[in-house]
Amino acid sequence: MKKLILIAFLSVTGIAQAQDIFQGDLFPADLIMKNRDKISLTDQQADKIKKIHSVNAGEFSTLKWDLDAANSKLKALLSETKVNQDAVQKQMDVVLAIENNLKKKQLTNLVAIKNELNENQVDLLKETKGIRVTGYASQKTGDNASSPFAITVKSGESEGPKPNFYLSEKGKLTRTKDINAINPKDIEKMEVLKGKAATDKVGEDGKNGIVIITLKKN
Repeated sequence: MKKLILIAFLSVTGIAQAQDIFQGDLFPADLIMKNRDKISLTDQQADKIKKIHSVNAGEFSTLKWDLDAANSKLKALLSETKVNQDAVQKQMDVVLAIENNLKKKQLTNLVAIKNELNENQVDLLKETKGIRVTGYASQKTGDNASSPFAITVKSGESEGPKPNFYLSEKGKLTRTKDINAINPKDIEKMEVLKGKAATDKVGEDGKNGIVIITLKKN
């Protein structure tokens, strides 16, 4: 999937990812405290977990605010009729850097909390509910290392609503699902529509937003 198309995709769905390898293996402090009697959590364990959680809470919140601001700037860039690809990609790098830092902070916090638990407590929590460390799950596409990467978007327990993609040719919109076949070099411009603007354009199919891709003329 091409990088520029995916940036537009992210602007509609929101920035939220899940790396499934952590599913069921790490547990937030809230979940542990909610089940403290079930897992026989000691007062000493509870105090240590509370301390670990509080130390990271302030810094995590600050980074979250920074991420929200960076996302807002990215969305503003994407709302332009003609998208400045260089500016969008630079801002996307900022978003990725902050989000990656958030992932690291969250992962460090969750690992430290898990290390305060014994084996039986971990097994009991796994039966209850694990946590997904949210962020970007990316993979290379194409035949060489310089190919753009794809980003799998998820939010919470399941994937969120996805926008529909349309190709604009001679003033006519044609819905397409095969965006992997589009070469970024062939793209003249992209337009992201959300809300009423999207439904006015394509009807009910635009309820989750649309991305209109105009290809260069041969």
